[in-house]
Amino acid sequence: MGCSAAIRACSAWWHAAEVLSSMNWFRIPADRCTYNAALHGIRSQWQRASHLSRTVTPDAVGANTVINACARAGRWAQTLAQLEDMAVIHLETDVFSCSTALSACGLMGTWAFACHVLAQSAMRKIHPNHVTMGTAVGCCGGHWEVASDLMMGLPELRLASDLIMCNSHLGVCAAAGRWEVVLETLAEQREADRGHGVRDRFQRDGISFTAGISACEKGSQWTWTVKLLEMAMHEVPEVTADDVCFNAAIDACARATARAPAWALLSEAERSVEVRDVSSLPWALARLHCQDASVVLDVFKDVVTVVRDPKSLSPKRWSLMTWAFAMLGVPVASHEVFREAIMTSLDDFNIDELSILSWGMMDLDATSGLRIQLAAVREMGRAIAPNQDWVSFANSVLGVVWAWNFSGCLAMRLARQAQAVLAQGSREMDRRKGTRNLHQEAEDGPCATRGISREYRDPWVVLDMSEVLVIAKPPGWEVYDGNAERQLADYLVNLQRGRLPILTDLKHGCGFIHRLDVPSSGLVIAATTYHAWYDLQFQLVTGTLLREYLVLAHGFVYRDPNARWSTIAALLRWSDDAVAAAHGMGKPSETRLRVLGHVTDPSGRSFALLVIRIVTGRKHQIRSHLAWKGHATVTDGKYTGPQTLTEDLRLCARNFLHRCHLSLRRGTVCVEEHHVWQPLALDLVEALRELRPKDLAAQKAQETWCSSSEPAEFMCTEGP
Repeated sequence: MGCSAAIRACSAWWHAAEVLSSMNWFRIPADRCTYNAALHGIRSQWQRASHLSRTVTPDAVGANTVINACARAGRWAQTLAQLEDMAVIHLETDVFSCSTALSACGLMGTWAFACHVLAQSAMRKIHPNHVTMGTAVGCCGGHWEVASDLMMGLPELRLASDLIMCNSHLGVCAAAGRWEVVLETLAEQREADRGHGVRDRFQRDGISFTAGISACEKGSQWTWTVKLLEMAMHEVPEVTADDVCFNAAIDACARATARAPAWALLSEAERSVEVRDVSSLPWALARLHCQDASVVLDVFKDVVTVVRDPKSLSPKRWSLMTWAFAMLGVPVASHEVFREAIMTSLDDFNIDELSILSWGMMDLDATSGLRIQLAAVREMGRAIAPNQDWVSFANSVLGVVWAWNFSGCLAMRLARQAQAVLAQGSREMDRRKGTRNLHQEAEDGPCATRGISREYRDPWVVLDMSEVLVIAKPPGWEVYDGNAERQLADYLVNLQRGRLPILTDLKHGCGFIHRLDVPSSGLVIAATTYHAWYDLQFQLVTGTLLREYLVLAHGFVYRDPNARWSTIAALLRWSDDAVAAAHGMGKPSETRLRVLGHVTDPSGRSFALLVIRIVTGRKHQIRSHLAWKGHATVTDGKYTGPQTLTEDLRLCARNFLHRCHLSLRRGTVCVEEHHVWQPLALDLVEALRELRPKDLAAQKAQETWCSSSEPAEFMCTEGP
């Protein structure tokens, strides 16, 4: 009894193992109570727990402890073997055993194994209870269809959905953004409660409202988000709307550019929420693009007086607040309170928080920036946390690399670690999803290249590297999203390259690395495997994937005789009409341009023929940056006035923007650089021929681009 008590008192597993081992020296026999205590102490070491369970016949408590240890470690085969062993030794497998395994599956986020355990328990005629089914539903994170099927199967098990189970289902659907399923579930449960004479029992629970608001926010249904929030505040007094609900509603309105309701919600939140988080107001102001400098400065001063203690905020709050003030144009990196507080608690930040922090602290000095990068390297070397989505993890890794590469301070150690982590995880994703590229198996030789053509009626493959395709997009085609009749994603699927799950994966752009506006033409890169997709994304964030465009812009663009390239580094944000515009606050963006020459049309209007190279890839970046400089793209209805657009349409029926050149790298042992060039489409060539060059350089550029020869002297790949 003394040894059993000592084992239970051990905080470290090796101390518990030492006490159990020392009992042999003192010839103290261990009973099942002692073994159960030891199993509980070493449950973090599944191998030792499994070995110890084989030294003595366990009881149900000990067996369940071993099941929990194996499942928490992700050892699904051993977990199933332990369940089988319980049947072999005639130890009754009960609901608690299955619930134990399912709980561990939920912690590890393995829904497939949770469903397998549930099926095995049904074969053993174990009748699940509400706890078991609620746990199984909660394990289906990211797979709302599976969770819904389990809920629909409850009547066959003679179980009625209770509040906890419904909230688990709502949480899964909310995480997947299935707002319509959440609203339907809320309505059905409300009607069921009324039918049983219970007045709105379901809607008294704050978890259900939070899940509903979160789902509608992810689904960009801002009207339903606001309705659910109002219902929580006014119709059900038992529910108190908190920061999470208000922030989700504000974010939904901000995404839909419904600025008036968003500002109203922000005012209501400041009045209603008793203890509002200190980071909520700066975050909301950043999401709503507050342009009142005095308001931003007052909020910043108030925050500084509150957060002098580094431990006063969690790492998540620090990172969000840093990002918010950076978006609002406040250089928090130079502020001593923020800088010291963050550097003091840097070890507590995870990779997601470090990604957000890196975006907001790009102005740090080299030493402090290196400390953040080393913290990111440390987090990349750790195992992914339970329930963490690998895609989200990879996006955070790419975000960290992009931020420090954009600031010019990217450490080689961070770049190498990120590349290795992305390669390993993406290969595992291909294996798990069953990617099978038939073209890769058929052709294991040099890449195949199609001929150059000016006929832009249908897409065609310009460069074929099996896992990577460079496709020529005609004007009028959308890359993906389903907003236009002709989709480049459908063309990619119709190539029938094998079993390629990425082509229908919206999280990964249906395989496309970047987009191109519907009216624009030019080259687009697509990947047929997750490994190639993340490799190309890494090239994007490190600036090794080169993208160049030919643009015809209004006016006379100054050409610096001492510099090959000029740079536009204006921040970008989105206004009420969802059009990007360059302002003093927003996301950092950089565009480089080179003037090839100046031309005039028959009416005497002046234009500049430009080669554009983008460092960042924001929505409408080229068009908004040029318009901000006073040189809007020809035939651009979003950034020019009606009269200018009418005159432009006489010259060209669509915007004069063509992605003409790409440079990318492929290979692991021997890295090979590929340059792909595509000439102008016939409609742009005809428009260019209508113009009269002003000088010899413009005449040479016009002749080159109107011909089918590659303008090598313009497509140089060296830096500016």
